[in-house]
Amino acid sequence: MKNLCKISVVCTAESALKKLKRAGVPVYCCKKEGARFCFGVNDKHVKKVFAIFAKPCYNIRTERKSAVKRALSLAVLRAGLIVGAILFAAVAALSQQLVLRVEVTGSGAYLKEEVLSALNEEGGGRWRLYSNLDTASASARIMALAGVTFCNISKKGSVLTVDVRTSPSAQNSLLSGDLVSDCDGSVSWVKVVCGTAAVEAGQNIKKGDPLILAEEAVGEDKRACIAVGACAVERRATFEYFAPDGGEQNIRRAYAAADIEGDKIISRTHSLRPCEGGVVIVIDTLLLHKLSINLT
Repeated sequence: MKNLCKISVVCTAESALKKLKRAGVPVYCCKKEGARFCFGVNDKHVKKVFAIFAKPCYNIRTERKSAVKRALSLAVLRAGLIVGAILFAAVAALSQQLVLRVEVTGSGAYLKEEVLSALNEEGGGRWRLYSNLDTASASARIMALAGVTFCNISKKGSVLTVDVRTSPSAQNSLLSGDLVSDCDGSVSWVKVVCGTAAVEAGQNIKKGDPLILAEEAVGEDKRACIAVGACAVERRATFEYFAPDGGEQNIRRAYAAADIEGDKIISRTHSLRPCEGGVVIVIDTLLLHKLSINLT
């Protein structure tokens, strides 16, 4: 039996077995080898056996430790090797998760800087763990780039590959430069996919002010990129409508004529200004005007 400790004593088999039986020690695999009687016992009885045959005349000794004891002894002797193996396994597992290189392939490879920026925003990129990357959000950011029709993020070994496909005319349709405002107003919100926001919510702006800059920070430096994003500006518009009088029906007509296509109406009020032959109905409107650059 492999889990037994093999012991031998210089004694007759009959005498040894009587002593072991009186002490309640079960023995196995008994065998006579010359003047020695060999037998096997469980590890928990080893100390008792050595106490029974404590006299020098028995010349007791352990011939072979049990499999468990041998394994423990080997583990102690090889502790450094085992620790090294564990550390190696941990490093190997970590290296499988660590991204050492990022490759952008496909017809949209020219969007590499924007793709790397999207990965970085979602927890991925070089020298980062792949498990920390939100692939769904990163793919959504990349798909929002102008002209992108397909995106697939995969990892093989330590290389993260982003396959980006664009429509044939996409590269030529990209707009360079900053996103600038085409009206006066107040910024409601700004969302940047790539580039740097030049304004913040609540900020008053003038026509021609930059909203999203075509640059991004790299450490303490800045580098040019393609601006991608959108901004909403609250702006006011005034519309005048002439009517013979300020009656309710004419006011409804004035509101209908003052509908502004493309912008969301936040609020509208009116006032009356007398003039020759009737009144001028003045419609003051607060609008939400959206601007974007390189978004599909």
